[in-house]
Amino acid sequence: MSEEEITINYLVYDTEADAIARADTEGARRGYAYHRVGSGTRYSTYPQVTADGKYALLVNGYELTEDEESAITTSVTFPEPEEV
Repeated sequence: MSEEEITINYLVYDTEADAIARADTEGARRGYAYHRVGSGTRYSTYPQVTADGKYALLVNGYELTEDEESAITTSVTFPEPEEV
């Protein structure tokens, strides 16, 4: 029996604000505590800055629109961690 391959799906946004707004929408759809009582879990995932200065939002499990489905990317380059 072979292991099922998991595909990581991202939506990439030009601004952090747009990516956070999308994460917030998904959190509300899921009924997370922040959206019900004003505190607690707000997002399922949070955007990460990419090597080219955009913002990648991991969207596995999100309820996506057709436009979002067609905009999914599975390959994102993140910056190298800085040496301390």
